[in-house]
Amino acid sequence: MKIYFYITGNLAAETLMLASDTLRKERADLDVYLMTDGVLPTVSDDHILSTLLTHDFDNKKMGLSRGDLVITGMMWPGNTERKIFNEAQQVGALSIVILPDIAGDAQKFFYNDRLYLPNYICVSDKLTYNNLQGIGVPTNIIISIGSLYLDNLFKSCILVNENKKSLCIGYLSVPNRNDFINWGHDYGFNEVEIAEDLIEVGVQLGMNLLIRKHPKELHSKKYDFLQSEQCIVSSHDMASIIDFIEKCDVVVSTYSTSLIVAKRMGRKAICYQPYCKHPFRADIYENIGIPIVKYPELLCDAISESGPILLDNKISDLLYNSNNSNDMFVDFINGVTL
Repeated sequence: MKIYFYITGNLAAETLMLASDTLRKERADLDVYLMTDGVLPTVSDDHILSTLLTHDFDNKKMGLSRGDLVITGMMWPGNTERKIFNEAQQVGALSIVILPDIAGDAQKFFYNDRLYLPNYICVSDKLTYNNLQGIGVPTNIIISIGSLYLDNLFKSCILVNENKKSLCIGYLSVPNRNDFINWGHDYGFNEVEIAEDLIEVGVQLGMNLLIRKHPKELHSKKYDFLQSEQCIVSSHDMASIIDFIEKCDVVVSTYSTSLIVAKRMGRKAICYQPYCKHPFRADIYENIGIPIVKYPELLCDAISESGPILLDNKISDLLYNSNNSNDMFVDFINGVTL
């Protein structure tokens, strides 16, 4: 049996690579093929050339046949994924989406006010499940797998059991403006302005700022003018997310999933979305005790205040099958292929 993975993006790409590796180890009887459009900021060029087939999805179909299985993420605006769902339906193949985001946005399955769905959607957490159910996705196609990405990452996390005087702010950048264009909704802030606010707070508190550019910002020079002894800019390929967070006493971002990792590691994590009436992903941060700061004048106090270390069960209770998502994924695939 042939199983195709369409791998693109950042978090989605890492999750799908983990899923494909798991299947190859557990199901030697399956023919696993990895295809990409080449938009893979977190996967090395050598890995792409040796493992993935780059495909022109704009002009060519995947070449699915009856009985095949195709697994994708769901990126904004979802044009390629909808083509894949349609091709699978036409030939009698099975289509599956893995949603790696915590509290994932269900609206990405809409196009022109119509829902375009695969045969199954695998989710990491209860909030994403509720979001999908809330827009009318049938519950029988929503599969509670858990987070392959976070389960894998948490293996490397070291929980810090004490608070120390904060000397370094870590900023996990997200390309907000590009996201807002893709989403068709502007939340009113941008990533460079946030960096400037954090530098100002750092000066007040005597703290340095470390900026970790998002993988999609790898070649961007947007932060170069901020470089100084008090502000160091780095790319995602210079250190793992775990190593970066370990250097920081406080970690700030707009809506990065890595805030969850920072919280899990015992670092103070802060969501900062200035002047935003309805902060994106507020539900997940409120559930696990990450403060949401909406005004620059409150940022200094939020960073300087001490707070309790996270109790691990806050995240574990939110995620499905914590530390067991690989087995759940394999069981699900076995159920639809055997």
